[in-house]
Amino acid sequence: MKLKFISDDTLGDLRTNYEAYKKHYYTRDNVWFNEYFSQEGRALDSNIEFQMPELNYDEDYKVSDRENVKLIYNALRYLTVTQATQERLWSGLAHLQFREYTFYRLKKELDEHNDKRINTGIFFKNGAKRSLFVHILARLWWVGHMTYDELNEENPYWLTDFFCESDFSARCVVFFSSNFTSNHQVTRGILRALVKIKQNGVAIKRDHFVQANKYLNVAGAVMILDMLSAEEIEQMVGQYLCKHYNLPELFDAEKIEV
Repeated sequence: MKLKFISDDTLGDLRTNYEAYKKHYYTRDNVWFNEYFSQEGRALDSNIEFQMPELNYDEDYKVSDRENVKLIYNALRYLTVTQATQERLWSGLAHLQFREYTFYRLKKELDEHNDKRINTGIFFKNGAKRSLFVHILARLWWVGHMTYDELNEENPYWLTDFFCESDFSARCVVFFSSNFTSNHQVTRGILRALVKIKQNGVAIKRDHFVQANKYLNVAGAVMILDMLSAEEIEQMVGQYLCKHYNLPELFDAEKIEV
């Protein structure tokens, strides 16, 4: 099937007139939404062919978020980065082909009429980059994109599994808030370091991601992080975190250090 998106005018109408339309979100009024998007020019077909995935609707979001990252990224893996930054694509999918998922993932917010979170979940309300990791669909693709490890043929989603094991929503915002985590090598290096620390008996918490970001923000002032390999980033971050948390030395001290 063709991937759908919405026009700029439609996106503007939904955002601007949310107050008038919000009751239809609260009641999951598919009849209203189907009629709304049946009007000419509102729902548009792209040139992108894809197979609709059977998403996971487990009651535990820790389970479904992890699995749906893989399912969404597999289904839409060939989107370009430019395409994957478009609000009218992700908002369109949230209203059209993935509406059932929208109602599922925002169930509590819809039930409680939490308009702020409903809006950030289906529109881009947090700035260009942050929105990608707050929007309920866009963040699935982007986490998949940034954690997929094609070098691990046995399980290219091993870093995805680690990242999604707990605090998914919080980790998305904290970890991908820095500009340097747009670089695959940096992202993978950090995650590899955290996985190794976890394998040595340490429970990884949000603060570990925060400290890794803080460290690389400082390191980025004196060296070009984009020039480093994932292995070099892993050693740097791993050495720093071991010192910061008073852990046994787990990384090669002879490798690059700042």
